[in-house]
Amino acid sequence: MMRKKKAEPKRQTLITTIDGLNEKAWKLRVADSTQAFELSSEALRLSEKIQYQKGKAEGLRTFGFCHIRIAQYQEALSLLNQAYQLFVSFKDIRNQAVIHEYYGIIYRSFGNYAASLEELYKALTLSREANFQEEETLSLYHLSITYKYLGDLNNALEHALQGLPIARAIQEIMPESYHLNCIGGVYAEMGRFEEALDYYQQSLVLRQTIGDLWGVAGCYDNLGNIYLQQGKYQEALDHCLQSLAITEKTGDQKGRGNTLFNTGRIYAEWQDYANALHYLQRSLQIREAVGDKKGRAEIYCFLGALYEGSAFAQANLQQSLECLQQALTLAEEIQAKDILYKIHHNLSKTYKHAGDLALALLHYEKYAELEKEVNNETVQQRILNMQITHQVAQSQKESEIFRLKNVELAQLVEEVNQQKAQIEQALEHLKATQAQLIQSEKLASLGELTAGIAHEIQNPLNFVNNFSELNTELIDELTEELEQGNKDDAITIAKNIKGNEQKIAHHGQRASSIVKGMLEHSRTNTGVKEPTDLNALADEYLRLAYHGLRAKDNSFNATMETHFDPDLPLVSVIPQDIGRVLLNLINNAFYAVAERSRSTVQQRASVGVTSSHADTMYQPTITVSTQKIDRQILIKVKDNGNGIPEAIKDKIFQPFFTTKPTGQGTGLGLSLSYDIVVKGHGGTLEVESAQSQSTEFLIKFPI
Repeated sequence: MMRKKKAEPKRQTLITTIDGLNEKAWKLRVADSTQAFELSSEALRLSEKIQYQKGKAEGLRTFGFCHIRIAQYQEALSLLNQAYQLFVSFKDIRNQAVIHEYYGIIYRSFGNYAASLEELYKALTLSREANFQEEETLSLYHLSITYKYLGDLNNALEHALQGLPIARAIQEIMPESYHLNCIGGVYAEMGRFEEALDYYQQSLVLRQTIGDLWGVAGCYDNLGNIYLQQGKYQEALDHCLQSLAITEKTGDQKGRGNTLFNTGRIYAEWQDYANALHYLQRSLQIREAVGDKKGRAEIYCFLGALYEGSAFAQANLQQSLECLQQALTLAEEIQAKDILYKIHHNLSKTYKHAGDLALALLHYEKYAELEKEVNNETVQQRILNMQITHQVAQSQKESEIFRLKNVELAQLVEEVNQQKAQIEQALEHLKATQAQLIQSEKLASLGELTAGIAHEIQNPLNFVNNFSELNTELIDELTEELEQGNKDDAITIAKNIKGNEQKIAHHGQRASSIVKGMLEHSRTNTGVKEPTDLNALADEYLRLAYHGLRAKDNSFNATMETHFDPDLPLVSVIPQDIGRVLLNLINNAFYAVAERSRSTVQQRASVGVTSSHADTMYQPTITVSTQKIDRQILIKVKDNGNGIPEAIKDKIFQPFFTTKPTGQGTGLGLSLSYDIVVKGHGGTLEVESAQSQSTEFLIKFPI
């Protein structure tokens, strides 16, 4: 009890620490994803240590988001799946909505826009159901982004304009900045640059306010691109350089590579070729470091065109061809047709400039062919995107119809709930009955175990009693000898008494160690796993089972063989549970050989063979063995009884199934053993049997 009181405050302290870590990580997930990554990772580690499920769920949620930020989508998906299951078990609708939002982001990154929209609409529905406006506005934002990817700018703009006033009403700056940035992006796609600039700048101010450095860098880069398209090179350069400085600070390699490329493009348009080459080469190095083959192909293609241009002071056709060939190799590796056709176009121009008209024509034909394919695929993709948008809209309508039907069916649901309550009451009664039967099974095992323990203790106890009686007699003799003055005889008797006392102490210790051993096996009743010597456990329960059976039938004899792996490591199990499994299997084995022994004697007697002769024909044998095989521990309990008929082999692990006569078994022993091994320890319990010959149960534990 004292141990529990001391442990409880420590657990509460850890829970408070975990909650604090999760809260801080959640607040920093956007502004400082790196720190949020570390905080949520630590919260998750501590939660798993003390099995704090709420802390684990929230840690997994934020940790998953942090993996999205660094584009590790598969890892993020695995983490979020675990979090979602926990939130469902808690009936936490708000966080379920958050996870659906993150699923939508991941599916969008995979290019599965239909799944992205489906998940985001689930997030929107749940957030509205829970009146969770922060998540509602974020779901609308990501719906806007996915529609933008689909090329459905009207829907993208509509969802962003729906989400913006919600963010402002609840004074949530982060989602407000997201919507402003998204609206700016839609206007940029439409060619409405002034409106795009206005929204990008509003988003920039808000992101600076909340310290969202990743977002600030993105806004600067977006503004730089708009100014570049407007031909305002100085403004474009200023914004890209500010974006670059932030990406270097945050360690955003992908963003840094993109901004360096855009900066190089600006210098090239400005005809500052030295700086253009400098920034393009830096971007190339980063994209190579992060394994971005498409990005490298894009830069080499741009460099190839740059070296071919007559206005370029360092124009070099050979250099142009080398860059374009590298671009071609990379683009062909990843089958990037949208870049390949541009590369072939530039190669055609360079070869023409070099006077190699045959190669120029060859590459121009490839360019024309690929451009046609790309344009056709673009048209097909637009049609597909329109179909996706239509299907999602139709699905939303169907969802609304379904919701209305649910309202109409509310009364029926109430009736079903009443029936459910009645069924649950009946189920509780059934469970109570089942619990009584299970208790009966445990008590039966306990009775057999007690008989075995009693036999084990009786042997040393007999020695203690016998030597105590002998010493009583010797003390009387010692008194007589001392009274008669026979000192030598008295000393001899005293030595005998001392020797007997040593034997009493020895056998008393034997009994004490037996009791201590059994208490050691039963001291934990909380289901806690601990390193256990399975060889010792199996040997002890084999002896106890045998003595338990002998206590009921002293005429029974059997050969017991053990084959224990001497190199068997300690295995983390619940010893009292595995002891119960071993006792059950060994008891069944003894029962099987006892039955065969009786039937053998009866059969031989019926044909005139005496009992002593019959015994030589069949020798009951129980074999218990252990073995380590690869990453598994194998325990075998084998008997040479009558075996299990093939017809019932699949039923033996079913609750209440038994082949024993009425009153001799509940049919729960093997069912409980199966649950302990499989559900409690992640192992397997299998049976192999040859009818009329043998049965072998095999327990396997992973290590």
